[in-house]
Amino acid sequence: MIKIRVYREGEELTTVPVADLSEVRQEPDTLIWFDVLSATEAELEAMGEEFDLHPLVLETVGVPNQRPKVEQFKEYALLVCYTVQRIEAEPHARLHEVDLVSGRNFLVSFNHGMPIDAEAVAARVRAHPDLAGEGGGFLLYIVLDELVDAFFPALDAIGERVEDLQEAVFQGRTQVQTDLFRLRKDMVAVRRVAGPMRDAMLVLLRRDTGLYTEEARRYLQDIYDHLVRVVESVEDYQDLASAALDANLSVVSNKVAEVARALGAWAAIFAVITMIAGIYGMNFRHMPELGWSFGYPGALGLMLVSGVGLWLFFKRKKWL
Repeated sequence: MIKIRVYREGEELTTVPVADLSEVRQEPDTLIWFDVLSATEAELEAMGEEFDLHPLVLETVGVPNQRPKVEQFKEYALLVCYTVQRIEAEPHARLHEVDLVSGRNFLVSFNHGMPIDAEAVAARVRAHPDLAGEGGGFLLYIVLDELVDAFFPALDAIGERVEDLQEAVFQGRTQVQTDLFRLRKDMVAVRRVAGPMRDAMLVLLRRDTGLYTEEARRYLQDIYDHLVRVVESVEDYQDLASAALDANLSVVSNKVAEVARALGAWAAIFAVITMIAGIYGMNFRHMPELGWSFGYPGALGLMLVSGVGLWLFFKRKKWL
């Protein structure tokens, strides 16, 4: 499905046929945005013919799950980027690929899954008609800003989850380690796309493509700054999650040590009692206590005194 929006002199046109776009593109101070959702082979072929796209570009946008990158061509640049959808179920941060082909006065967005909020983008373009004259760079900035800003609510949710799990570690709640590993999996997925997106934006800013004005490049610099914040936030949350995981392992180890210490104390108590029983169970002929009428209660009393004495000793040492 293809949606076409043409911005001309502060007006937005959505009824321009594809056959007329070649002429519209030649008009000065005109911006064209193609939003292609789950493109078919015919739609990809149509886009390739209209914008003279390289076969490698069509191959990239036709296959999902590409690595974020930027590739420069003569009349346009290809950006593979991602946005994040925050959801309550697992995984909490669901990634969606968006491929952008940006030229001097046009932008083609290929969505794989969740579409771009077209109304939000259109409203921002209409709100800044003076900046629309900056060409395709300004349109690219608005779309990228919408995509990158979606990372922050998901990161806020991850941060809240990290704090909850940190408290759960010291409250002795179960399944904390499993939840931490799931959360780290979400963070690794976000960082796997945010880091390359940051690097791709840096490459785009450093290259003299000739596609964007100086003012548009300043706005694109803002996108790079946001991506730096995203990557730094993910790294901070990863460090906090790792610290929480280490703390959880320490708590578990301490609990195991306490149980082992208690078992060792009880083993020592029963070892003494077993030793006394073993000695008086040998039945040697010349053992003095064998002929003593109080030998049996005496042996039991010795066991009781030894056991209680050791129990009081370990209790004072806080082993029991």
